[in-house]
Amino acid sequence: MTALASRHPHAPDGVAAGEPRRASYRIGEAARRIGVSASALRRWEREGLVGPVRSPGRYRLYSDDDLDLLRRVRRMRQERVNAPGIKRLLSTETPAAPDTHRLRQGARLRSMREARGLSLRDAAAAAGLSVSFLSAVERGTSGTSVASLQQLTSAYGATLGELFAHPRRPSRVVHATQRPVIQLGDDTVRIEQLAESASLLEPQLFRLSPGASSEGTYHHAGEEFLFVIAGSVTIWVGERERYRLDEGDALTFPSTLPHRWRNDASRETRLLWINTPPTF
Repeated sequence: MTALASRHPHAPDGVAAGEPRRASYRIGEAARRIGVSASALRRWEREGLVGPVRSPGRYRLYSDDDLDLLRRVRRMRQERVNAPGIKRLLSTETPAAPDTHRLRQGARLRSMREARGLSLRDAAAAAGLSVSFLSAVERGTSGTSVASLQQLTSAYGATLGELFAHPRRPSRVVHATQRPVIQLGDDTVRIEQLAESASLLEPQLFRLSPGASSEGTYHHAGEEFLFVIAGSVTIWVGERERYRLDEGDALTFPSTLPHRWRNDASRETRLLWINTPPTF
């Protein structure tokens, strides 16, 4: 991290402009100033997001520039951006090349925003996201989690379903090889649309890589039903409910309750997930 943030345009008193700012905060003080735990700073270091210098006694030391970067990391973590996504957003030397799927999805998100007459700043504020993160998503250089994307489409008065491309006239039949698809979470979450012409329900196939999660809670109007086709998933509903679902298990709950999920299996988990009405 120190290499990424070794200089700062506004030097404090006694430090010349352009001169590296001294690393003087130990981990406890840095954590207190950022508003996170010391264990969070250690975890971010293990994930390669931060890299404090070490004192002769091997204590971690952070500079003011390091604290500025830590605040950016904390903000992106609050926005449910995972470690690879944060690295891409922080990197200015080797930005990730956008893939075709993300370019299309980013273009649709930009069209939705512009159709509502919103600036990037207004849209980011309404969704509780940063301007830089939203800009990267629209350019296709960053992925997003299910939770963050739901926050964004909700701020637009839309749903994730509107992001599915329908290049042809909606059909009663959706063939296995022609399902509209959204890929999220650095492609660890794949949502396949199972109906194109339904108006009262929204059936989808979720394919979750091992460890994939919603990376946050979300909620919306309606009711939900999910059935585990293969694998295992943990669902948190509301403040107190937690369910471990294995192959063949099903769950129903009001969509208005905040919910999140995680794939706990060591292999891909596949879920039939139905929302009614189509508000997700």
